[in-house]
Amino acid sequence: MGAVILGKIHLRWCDECNLPILEQPTCGICGGKTRPIKLTPPGDARPAFRSDIERIRSLIDAQFGVGCGEAMLPEGRTILLNKAPDIDRMDEVIVDGTIVGTVRYELLKGEKFLLRPAGAAAIAPLARKGWVVIDPGAAKAVLEKSASTLAVGVQECDLGIVPGDEVLVLTEGREPVSVGTSKMSASEMMEHKRGTAIKTRWKVAPEPRAGAKKATWDDAVRANSEVIARRVNESKRFIHDIMSENDIPVAVSYSGGKDSLATLLLVLDAGIRPKLLFIDTGLEFEETKRNVSEVAREHSLELIVESAGDSFWRNLEHFGPPAKDFRWCCKTCKLGPATQLIQKHFPKGVLSFIGQRAYESQQRAEKSRVWRNPWTPNQLAASPIQKWTALHVWLYLMSKGAKANPLYEQGLERIGCFMCPATDLAELRRVKEIGGEYDRWQRFIEEHASVKGKPRAWVEYDLWRWKRLPKSVVDELGPAHREDFSHCVEPTEDSPLRFESTSGYNPCVEGLSMEGVFSRPLPMERVANMLEIVGRVNTSPDGSIAEVKSITVFREGPVMIRAKDEGELREKAEMLREIVFRAVECAGCGICTGRCPNGALHLDGLVTIDPTKCDHCGRCLGPCPAVRFKQDDLDI
Repeated sequence: MGAVILGKIHLRWCDECNLPILEQPTCGICGGKTRPIKLTPPGDARPAFRSDIERIRSLIDAQFGVGCGEAMLPEGRTILLNKAPDIDRMDEVIVDGTIVGTVRYELLKGEKFLLRPAGAAAIAPLARKGWVVIDPGAAKAVLEKSASTLAVGVQECDLGIVPGDEVLVLTEGREPVSVGTSKMSASEMMEHKRGTAIKTRWKVAPEPRAGAKKATWDDAVRANSEVIARRVNESKRFIHDIMSENDIPVAVSYSGGKDSLATLLLVLDAGIRPKLLFIDTGLEFEETKRNVSEVAREHSLELIVESAGDSFWRNLEHFGPPAKDFRWCCKTCKLGPATQLIQKHFPKGVLSFIGQRAYESQQRAEKSRVWRNPWTPNQLAASPIQKWTALHVWLYLMSKGAKANPLYEQGLERIGCFMCPATDLAELRRVKEIGGEYDRWQRFIEEHASVKGKPRAWVEYDLWRWKRLPKSVVDELGPAHREDFSHCVEPTEDSPLRFESTSGYNPCVEGLSMEGVFSRPLPMERVANMLEIVGRVNTSPDGSIAEVKSITVFREGPVMIRAKDEGELREKAEMLREIVFRAVECAGCGICTGRCPNGALHLDGLVTIDPTKCDHCGRCLGPCPAVRFKQDDLDI
């Protein structure tokens, strides 16, 4: 995965106090020099909570033996997790100012701990599983040339090792040499077969970790008090400046998450008493709804709630499961209720402070600190924490003694809809453990898979999160599931063709889009051919997806349209609707062939387009029995 640069990496470390320090070249407690931590971008590190630490310790113990987890993650440390780009979820684990390893979620096997040199050094004396001892010659080759470990150099090993395991390579004196991935089973290594036994990922320099002093998060707050005070003062000035320019009511959009809580406290610190706005999507955790009520009550603020009710569950019948690339739920569950709330309570406008941060996504990094939602023009939105990292937010909350949503302590990193398709599979597994309405969602997915003929892998690995399965996911799942990767159901013609859609500003992906769905699967060869009317069409290798000029059509019926403004969005939607009806319901009358100046349309039972002659002028569109007679069936 390539680096994702969303802003400056601010994390540094004081080795004397053994504490994380943000931005400053000197420690706020001892005054000593700090050093930068080389995190994988975007570098949005956060504290590891008790549940995180216990889970990671258990994982390390399972791979390398009891006691290794605590040796690597000792008590009395300020431990951090940094989310790094990967196919699903990967967190770098920072202890004593050093990355000791990463926790990676593998789609087929679940969580796996990948060692770094500092972590290997910490557990080398204790490791009882996942180890290999090599002879001095082999050790020298690894340390001097970064070579992989050959089977001929293996003296002994953990007999449970299988290909793909994470392995710690040791000398006869149990000094760490390297860490890497096993390419052979233990029995193959001990038979001294030819070839690589362990592929080296890191060689281990015999150096102890930087610090061993105990430290607490209270210490971290004190050490970072100056930078947090500076950030708070800048945010307060921003809040006052934007208010002075806009004489309208002030509110805080509160989601129950840490960022919106920090935003609320900053507004209160600025001496403002805002109204608290909460959009209940109908997919909220009970803990989140309680947190919203408790925060409003604690600060004696007027709480205005708008609920989507059961909109999500009702729309599932038409749209099917939402996906990363088909987020119709954002319109029905967020945009709709938000628009209603603002029109009802703030007809003359509202200044809404929102906990948006650049480090959350590329779209938000590119977004202005102040913006308007084109579908809710009465709302002026502003983010006081746009350039804050997650650690800035947490240290600020700790300094205020604020009680964040308890779901963070249960291992969740993001607070939102419980089954959001943007959620990592690793986090969805934790959501399932928490329970709530996820059981209802799981039942729907099982039933949907049965009705639509989806393979077991679609359910087991939550592949419903995509309409178009990324190649990286296909490769991760491997050839054993290759036949499972087609989400297609063959078209049927036993029901009327209808089209339903939801359009608007997508708060998840920041842009104007429309998600819609035709009521039955589409004959994609016909649809792709007729889409030449719009422009040059690209199709997926299996023909199940067709794309042209920001319009994407899936064989099963879903469509997605993007545009620069509402007018273009509606224009594209009308054109797509007409084209699909022409493709599906063509009566073979030939009326449209006479309109083409290039002779690109041919009638052979049904009308087809010759892409080599079509210049995409659109003149063939117009009166058509297939479209005119079906107009009453449409609902846009």
